[in-house]
Amino acid sequence: MVKRGVCLALTSLLVAQAQAAHELSETDFLVELPTVLTASRLAQPLMDAPNSISVIDRKLIEASGYHNLSDLFRLVPGMYVGQEKGWFHNVSHTFADSYSRRMQVLVDGRSVYLPSFGGVRWDALPIAIDDIDRIEVVRGPNAATFGANAFTGVINILTRHPDDVAGRMLHVVTGDHGHAEGWFRWAGGAEASSHRLTLGRREDGGLMNQFDDERSNILSYRGDFSLAGQQALSLQLGLLDGTRGAGSAISQLEGLHNQEVDSYSLQADYKRPLSSAQTFQIKASLDHLQTREIIPAVSPPAVPVGSYLELNLLSRRWHGEFQLDTEHLDGLRSSLGVYSRRDEVQSLYFWNTSDKLIANSWGVFGHLEWRLDPHWLLNAGAFFEDYEPVGGRWSPRATVHWQPLPHHSLRFGISRAYRNPVQFETDADWRLKVYSPTGVALPLPVLSSYILASGNVKPEELVSHEIGYLGLWPELGASIDLRLFRERITDFIRAECTDQVTVPSPCSGVFPTKPRDFYNAGGATQQGFEVQIKWQATSNTQFLANYAYLHIDSEFEEKRYSPPHISGLHLMHRLPGEIDMTLSHYWVSSFRPIGQGVLPAYQRLDARLAKHFRLDGLRGQVALTWQNLTDAYLEFADANPDNLFDSRAYVHFQLDF
Repeated sequence: MVKRGVCLALTSLLVAQAQAAHELSETDFLVELPTVLTASRLAQPLMDAPNSISVIDRKLIEASGYHNLSDLFRLVPGMYVGQEKGWFHNVSHTFADSYSRRMQVLVDGRSVYLPSFGGVRWDALPIAIDDIDRIEVVRGPNAATFGANAFTGVINILTRHPDDVAGRMLHVVTGDHGHAEGWFRWAGGAEASSHRLTLGRREDGGLMNQFDDERSNILSYRGDFSLAGQQALSLQLGLLDGTRGAGSAISQLEGLHNQEVDSYSLQADYKRPLSSAQTFQIKASLDHLQTREIIPAVSPPAVPVGSYLELNLLSRRWHGEFQLDTEHLDGLRSSLGVYSRRDEVQSLYFWNTSDKLIANSWGVFGHLEWRLDPHWLLNAGAFFEDYEPVGGRWSPRATVHWQPLPHHSLRFGISRAYRNPVQFETDADWRLKVYSPTGVALPLPVLSSYILASGNVKPEELVSHEIGYLGLWPELGASIDLRLFRERITDFIRAECTDQVTVPSPCSGVFPTKPRDFYNAGGATQQGFEVQIKWQATSNTQFLANYAYLHIDSEFEEKRYSPPHISGLHLMHRLPGEIDMTLSHYWVSSFRPIGQGVLPAYQRLDARLAKHFRLDGLRGQVALTWQNLTDAYLEFADANPDNLFDSRAYVHFQLDF
């Protein structure tokens, strides 16, 4: 009743304010579509981009009230967001599994995709939400721009320039489940350089009835330097160290324990104009993630009390690239580049060796944008990538845009994308290694290898056909983004028994009698549509509505590996007295994630109230946010019926000075 009363009260306030809104001129409704960078590596108006792209801008980030980065993707049509633990988040587009390894994730154009298991550890990114300027989400394959693993989409998190946040900021959050975080930022500089330094501490108690608490210390730095001859240099550093609660009280093997997390990133971007028509840029980066766990051994047979497992995992990626952008003539632009990358992983637990496993790759990429006339535009691009374990492949794309009116664009496109197997899929020798209390490896009376990879796998392949429409009505403050698609996936990679023995569960359970291997298992056809509608109803009221439908015909076991229906409705309103209100409702239909059982459908209602104030010339705000005002729902890991997300509330205090 309390939850329903809160919702009704907030809705009543909104209706009353909307009825009292003053008459508005046409300029109050003007909506501008953003320029995006992620579709082709060229700065393009959204109308000209060769993919459907959703932009989560700074205003929308603040209005959401979210403090988990992954939650922001609930604002994007077709994106599934889940939690396997309080700190282990799943973000995916059309393929939902624990690691979301079929989607590329970038930070300022730098890949943070993990070479070990794929995907990204959202909890280990040394980023403060307050430092994000916008997020560009490509909804669909984009391997022609960013290579293999941009298989079903790309997320590019773009951070704020120091000049845009000059001054100091203090942001404190506290709330249910032991949540507490504090952030301090300083930004400033001289005429030729500017700097941004952010320090933060974050704590959270995790999901209901789970041992999955989180504690992190975070530092991030960005420096931007203007050099002679219009040259520009940007340097970034991110550091995170923390502790995570891990294990499960219902596990037959692993006892409750902590996981230590050490993450850092380095990035340098250099840009230099060669002429009024040419610019080249160089990017170099390093990403490092290391986790350490000492796991109490609960029930392996014939081991003494106090025995343990040791799980250490290192993932490291070195990356360098060169890009040349050229304006050839009126209406014709191109981008050409090369890259080289070195991936390193290390884990005695997962690869049965203390040596580092190394996989090198290199590639060339290019994109051409050609304005044929005022109503027709052609985008064409390709990416050739040679990945050491599987060889080289081309990922091409071509789109034709018909733009009969200035604010309307119809796009027809075809593309091919690959997902390279990660190093666990090519080289895994995952063994159960148990040590005595004195550190001596113990012999086990059962086969201890869960997965023994032969490396005999090819990349997964996806061929996509899509039609996109983007329409803008400035006089109404409204826009619509529609994507219709049909995608054929082949050579899907999965792990199975290494022989055809049909005795019960030869390679499953706590102590398997046979190992599994990865192989290419078949394919699937997925088709559907995604739509996003934005409406600036008044100068104080904005609506955002998302809906995605997905139909899957699959040749492998997981026939419903992503929700067939995902919808979201978001309402943002400015009340008198500089009070902002946001209501967000999500509905996700039942489905079966890869490697999981069936998850039931759920609904979720989030709300936020924020009061802006000025204190002796300083700007600040106090906000109250509620997450999941509806009933508790089952989160991603269905093996644990207590993996529930319940209602929770948070208080935010922010001061800019």
